[in-house]
Amino acid sequence: MDKKGNTDIAFKTTGCTWLSLVSDQVGVPLDQVNFIACQVFGLAVAFWFRLCLNPQRTTPEVRHAVATIIGASFVMFCFGWYAIHVFILVLACYGIMIKASVHKVHRYTMIASLGYLTVCQVSRVFVFDYGILSTDFSGPLMIITQKITTLAFQVHDGMCQKQEELTDDQRRLAVHSMPSLLEYLSYNINFMSVLVGPCSMYKEYIEFIKGQHVQHRLKRVKDTSSQQNGWDKIPEPSPMTATSFKSFIDNWNIQTALWLKSVCYDRAPYYRMPLTFVLSAIWHGVYPGYYFTFITAIPITLAARSVRRNFREYFLSSRGLKICYDVVTWAATQLTVCYTVMPFLLLAVEPTMQYYRSMYFHVHVISILAMILLPSKPSGFKPEIHARHSNNNVKEN
Repeated sequence: MDKKGNTDIAFKTTGCTWLSLVSDQVGVPLDQVNFIACQVFGLAVAFWFRLCLNPQRTTPEVRHAVATIIGASFVMFCFGWYAIHVFILVLACYGIMIKASVHKVHRYTMIASLGYLTVCQVSRVFVFDYGILSTDFSGPLMIITQKITTLAFQVHDGMCQKQEELTDDQRRLAVHSMPSLLEYLSYNINFMSVLVGPCSMYKEYIEFIKGQHVQHRLKRVKDTSSQQNGWDKIPEPSPMTATSFKSFIDNWNIQTALWLKSVCYDRAPYYRMPLTFVLSAIWHGVYPGYYFTFITAIPITLAARSVRRNFREYFLSSRGLKICYDVVTWAATQLTVCYTVMPFLLLAVEPTMQYYRSMYFHVHVISILAMILLPSKPSGFKPEIHARHSNNNVKEN
């Protein structure tokens, strides 16, 4: 292959070039071909992992090691030398976990992981100048940041906090002993989730490796059934059918919403909702559009909460009125989401401001007016008791 061809391949991917002929034949960028190849191969390996390395015949250490080695291979195949950022982040945060006080480990880990992720995100902006590849090393870093911080908080819960001070979910997921290096590497870099997630819980992953996940899951179902029949939970709505801005956000990226809830919303003593949106913006990256989107979401969420508290009760007297209310709030939610996420796609400041001006900032204006004019707690207001879903993603406002 000539020099120009090598340059083109290098631009298309930072990872392995073995599949460049496939990329040329199918007309798909090489970085995407590498990613798809790893995902398909990962599915095949998962069957082999389940059948040949099942917990009855294989020790947890072997399963941890194999999952880690294959996951690390996937990262290096897709991202080449950029994979070193994944390994640096994981090893550095493990060092923090075993050296730092359990009273502060969650804070140090949050600062270190988000700080390193942000540095990498900044480098992407300067290197690629808004022309990023469809798949790059920041994706695994974002997933690993979720895992690392989640585990740090769970170690803090299990080894420092009093059990009566924890919520039911925090108590169930608390980790009572430090993970070994192998367990830590396996949890963060295993081939089943290293590229795109999802962010699993550490205790549940360890149960899976040991072959105990089925028994534990059945026990949870049995305990739930003994309390409330196990069948009376309201199903999670789809974002496309959401009738409130909060419901849309909660069910758009469910695992990320759960992560934000577990490490920020449930733990921040003040300004929980604004801090959660700011954390979400930082986690997504450094493009200005991300911050426009999530900061705009703050007054919108507060305004939607005020509207719901002030007007919803008047539409519950009949089925017809309730349907009208749902249709109107659904339409308002979808239009508001379209307005809010546009900067997320535009990325830069100038096109975002041009878009806002073309829309006369109307959602901003309406939201701020609603916050100012509507009482935060109308007379006779009674907090609604929402059904608690199995993922605890819906909570009382």
